[in-house]
This record gives sequence, structure tokens and C-alpha cells, in this order.
Amino acid sequence: MTYPPLFRFAAKRLIISFILLVGITMLLLLLFELQPGNPYLNFIKPGMPPERIEAMLREKGYYDPFSVKWTKMIMSLLRFDFGYSLQYGVPVHTLIELRLPNTLALTVPALLIAIVLSVLIGRRIAFYPHSMFAKSIDIISGIGICTPAFFIALFLIKLFAFDIPLFPISGMEDIGKTGTALLVSRIRYAMLPVTTLTLMQCAPLVRYVRAFMQSVEQEDFIRTYEGFGLTRYAAYKTAGFRAVLPRLITMVFMEVPHLISGALITESIFVWPGIGKLNFDAVQFRDYPVLLGITAMTAVCVLLANLAADLLNYFFDKRMGI
Repeated sequence: MTYPPLFRFAAKRLIISFILLVGITMLLLLLFELQPGNPYLNFIKPGMPPERIEAMLREKGYYDPFSVKWTKMIMSLLRFDFGYSLQYGVPVHTLIELRLPNTLALTVPALLIAIVLSVLIGRRIAFYPHSMFAKSIDIISGIGICTPAFFIALFLIKLFAFDIPLFPISGMEDIGKTGTALLVSRIRYAMLPVTTLTLMQCAPLVRYVRAFMQSVEQEDFIRTYEGFGLTRYAAYKTAGFRAVLPRLITMVFMEVPHLISGALITESIFVWPGIGKLNFDAVQFRDYPVLLGITAMTAVCVLLANLAADLLNYFFDKRMGI
């Protein structure tokens, strides 16, 4: 039986993604096993008999072999059930479901704003590469790529919370506000973390857009559109951008891991109650089930983003996979 090429390509990428997920879960479990100390120390009360401590540890699977723990981890991942949090005493998936909307409230606007700014700026500097504006953007984007997220966040806090006190530096909203006042409060609290993530994403995306647009600058279809009465810049901006749009969409998906890692750090700095802050608190409390759930979820998101990028590449360029 012959399957369509797209089906074969998708099946191949799914198999590769599954193998990567198996390797990632084994590495994660190995790292947790190598952690010093006992993650269940907070459950051991003063004066608890050693026999009861041993029984509790065996019940929780502390002495299980590595293969048994890994099998349990895979089954938990498939069921999206990572057990109970050692710190909060509630299911891990409940904590993730509660915090995930707060993380999306930062990452989605930041990504959309970064895409819009990158397209507008990238098209301009690609058409005028020797202008002062293009050279300035090139320097700024280079600095942005090399600068870690925490440094950008601290710089924005210093500038817009202390030197020019415009925005709050921690939390998510003002207590006691409702309706429109609550919405305005949340926007004010989200300004600095969203700006941090936007700058992180905009720096590389601007360079991608510039490189993609410059690659089609001398194509024949640009001159064809000029023949229909468009100026060269108008033809370059519209027809040229449509030609590079598939590559840009693919590159946006490839930037998702960078966005996720930046969100984890940014939320910790701004004390934003999202997945990143939950992960930070879990590290401090040695809450291994929460750490395992967040890390596994992040790995799955990264693999899905890479899979989507591969499928989009194949859809737009049928030469892939041949």
C-alpha cells in the first residue's frame, strides 16, 4: 500500500519526535535521581519511627529501580498525570492548568507584537541596507541577541520602575479592583514582562526578515509587479513579503523554545504567577513532581513546535523529504 508523501514525511517526523521524547524523559529522570538529598524530607515529621519512614518511602516509589520509575513517568506523561505536588498537596496537572493561562497572557502578546515589529522593521532595513536606521537596528538587534533575558528585565525595572516610576515590578494585579479597573491593572503589571519577551523575540526575528527579504530583492517577479504600475518598494514590500512568508512562519515556530525559556526566567523576576514562577518555587521547595510535570510539558511543547515547523516546511517546499 502506497501512502501519500505528506503522510510518510509526517510519520517519519513523529517517530523522530517520539524517540527524542524518550531520550528527554530518561535524561530528566536521571538528573532527578542524581539530585542530592531526599525530596520527601518535608513529609518526615520529628519523632517519626524509622520503620514508618521506610514504609512511606517505599509507598511513594523512592526505592523503585530506574526502569520502573521511567515506565511510571512515561505512563504519567501519556495520562497527563504527574501525581501530587509536595508543596501544595494538589494534583500537578491542576497547578499547571491554573498557571498556564497567566503564562499565555505574557507569551502570546509578546510573540504577536514581536512578529509585527519584525516585519515592519525588517522589510524597511532590507530595502535600505545602508541607511543609518538599518545600521542602528543591526547594532541593537545584535546586542539583543547576546543579552540574556534576566539582564533585559533588570534594565527595564531600573528604567521604568525606579528612574521613571511608570509600571509596577512584581505581581499580576492590584487587590480589590474589578471590571475595567482590573483589566487596566493587569495591563500595567504585564507591560514590563511583555516588553522583555518582545525584545527577546524581536532581536532575532528582525534579522530573519531582513535576510529573507534581501534574498528575493532581485527576483524577476518584483520587476513584473513594477510593470503593473507599482513602485519598486511597493512591489518589494507586498510581492516579496508574500514570497518569504512561508519561511517566516516556519522560523516563528522555531523560536517557540526560545520564547518558553525566556518566559520561565521573566516570570521569576517579575513574580508573575505563571508556569515560570511555579517552576522557580518548585526548585526552591524541591517539589520534584511539579518540576517533572513542567519540564515534561515544556519538552512536549518544544517537540510539537519543531514538528509543526517541519510539516510547514514540507507543505511549502515539496522538495523536503525526497
